Formats: sequence, C-alpha cells, structure tokens
Amino acid sequence: MAATILCAAEPRTDKPSHTPALQPTLRIPVAPLGYLPPGAFYTNYRLSSAAMGFFDDGHLLFTFHVTGLMKRLPGDHDVDQEIRAVVLDAHTGRLLNQTQWRLHDRDPYLWPFVDGKFLLRIKSTLYLVGPSLQLQPYLETPQTLRFVEISPQRKWMVVEFDDPAKAHTGPSLESGTGTRTPVKVAILPAGSKKPLAASELNQAASLPLTGDGLIDVAEGKGIASWLIRDDPFSGAQRLVGAVRSFCRPQTQPLSNTVALVSWCSRTNNAHQVFAVNLAGKELWHDTWLQKYVWPSFDFAQNGSRFAYETVEINVPMSIVGSTLDSDQIVGQMVGVFDTETGAPVLVRDVSPVLTAGQNAVLSPDGLRFAVLRHGAIEIYDLPPVAPPVPSTVKKK
Repeated sequence: MAATILCAAEPRTDKPSHTPALQPTLRIPVAPLGYLPPGAFYTNYRLSSAAMGFFDDGHLLFTFHVTGLMKRLPGDHDVDQEIRAVVLDAHTGRLLNQTQWRLHDRDPYLWPFVDGKFLLRIKSTLYLVGPSLQLQPYLETPQTLRFVEISPQRKWMVVEFDDPAKAHTGPSLESGTGTRTPVKVAILPAGSKKPLAASELNQAASLPLTGDGLIDVAEGKGIASWLIRDDPFSGAQRLVGAVRSFCRPQTQPLSNTVALVSWCSRTNNAHQVFAVNLAGKELWHDTWLQKYVWPSFDFAQNGSRFAYETVEINVPMSIVGSTLDSDQIVGQMVGVFDTETGAPVLVRDVSPVLTAGQNAVLSPDGLRFAVLRHGAIEIYDLPPVAPPVPSTVKKK
C-alpha cells in the first residue's frame, strides 16, 4: 500500500538556509574558444545556442553558436546555424578536440546518452557523438522530428515526430485553424532502434520517464484530489500517493526511482513541490516561487543529484507566454541538490542568461558540476552525497 502524501505542506525548516561556500576548482575562459554571448533574439524566443555535458569526470563537451557567413545549400533556410563543439580536459582546461556542425534550426540539439556518449540531432537524424567528435548515425525518423527526451539515468528515450498520414483539417492546437498533424510517439531502450511502445499525441509533449515506466497523474474522487501513479511498461499500475491541488500536478523524474511533484495550494501563489519514491514514501518538500519560470533539469546518471535551473522574471506570471522581452528577465539561477534529501549543495547565478538552458551540467557520478558563468566555464568538485535525513512527512 502506498504511503499517504501530504495534503498541505509547509516549507521545510530542516534545510540549511545557505549552501557551502564552494569555490570553482577550475575556470576555463570561453572567449578564446570563440564563444560570444547570444543576442536578444535567442534569449527572448528560448532558442538553443549552446549546450554542454560531461563525457566522464575528466572530459567536458562544450558546444555553442558561432557567427559568420554560411554557404547556402539547396533546400536550406535562414534558420541554419553553425555550432562549434570543443572537448576540454575537465582537470586542466586544455583543449583536446574541436569541430563544427551545421544545424538546420534553433531547437534543442544535444542530450547526454549511454556509454559516455551524447545524442546529436541534425534535422530528423540522431547521431552518437563521443570524445573524437565523429558522428555515428543512430536513428532517423521518417518525418519531422518534434521532440527528444532521455530518462534521468539514460535508460530510456522518447522520440516524437509528425504523423502526416493522420493529419486532418480542423482546429490547430497552435493557431486554432488549419490542418492539425498528430505526433507519433516512440519509447525505446536507450541505444536500441526498436521501440518498446508507440502511440499518438495531439502535440509534442514531455513524458515523465522513470526507471521502468512513467509517473502518471490522474484525477481522484474528491474536489482538487489527484492520484500519483507509477505506470510501468510491464505489469499493473501502482499508486504512489495522493495530493490535494488546485491545479493539475506536474511530475518530473529525478532518478530511476524518485520523482518531483509540483502542485498548487489555494492560499499560496507559489508552487509547492515534494519528492516521492516509487514505493510511496515522501522524501522532502519545499516551496518554489512563481517569479522563477522555464525550469530545466540535469541529472547525475547514478541518480544521486540533480541540477535545477530557472529564469527569474519581474512581470506577473499570468502574462508569461512563449517569449519575454529582455528587460523582463532579471537573471538565471541554478542549484544542485541531493536527490534523496533535497539538501542544496551549490547555488550559483548563470551568465549569460540562456533561456533554453543546457548551460549547467553534472558529471555522471554527481561529484563534479560545470556552469557557464561570467565569461568562463566554472568547474566545481562537490562533496560526497549526504546521507538521508529523518522524514518530515505529514500524515493525513
């Protein structure tokens, strides 16, 4: 039987009010690599201009938009961009390898993958990339690729692409008119080309992948009552818990066995969050203010830690849409937290602000952290993961 999840949480009082004064072990200036901060066009429209990640504890991949004239190719459009990729020694900062890729849009293009590699998207083809930066074709979708997602511990991947065979005339989800093209969704074991499952959605959407399934939200029987369920790829659904929320709760897996649930109370404009494991035990809870929007996450592959990054704004949440003017953005913050305890390890401001994220990353073992900050990539050696603290769950 699943444990009961809190119905009205108070912010945790046992979490420290500040994080240790860690200093970067290494600062790698990025201007000598050719990096220039993106213009307002990238910031306002949440376009991807940079991404980075650890191959392993000692090798860091940093990719970024570079300006310059490009040769026009047949069928290409003005959204093409050149991305420079560099491999850096994460202990010395030495440049080990570099290349450039031509991308054909400004959407997310890089994800951490299995076997110490990354997944690179060019149009609707996915490539595997290792420290040599050679592109190994992996998977090509038959139609326009709309969305890619990798589970926190890189066990599963989701690929979503247009399904024009089922397109029909009617209200579009985006514009309200015209032709709507459903999205075909395929869930694959990471590294495989054979889908475990396939389905159809009205539009591209994130799927909350856990170690062996999805973390699902369903309406309960009472007013503002919601059920949190573990929906494995094989076997029956399991109830993880229940929450009373005046908005539909959102779920974000943090590891194979832990998920973050965000919900709304009637009296507090802030979002309440709690972490729960798939056995139904609440691990920790907190309050996240609404002035922080567009969150993005990065995860240690071993599940020990996660990084949470968000943009601070100075306008009411009600007017936030898909774009913001630069003068509405206050800054960007990133925090590193222990998954099991919620204890903060490190909090830093990020600059320049990259509203599409991917400018702060954890190493696979959760013991190193890199962030683009003040003209350099700062690399931090983090302390060992703290043991869990006594539970603060409030029972019904």
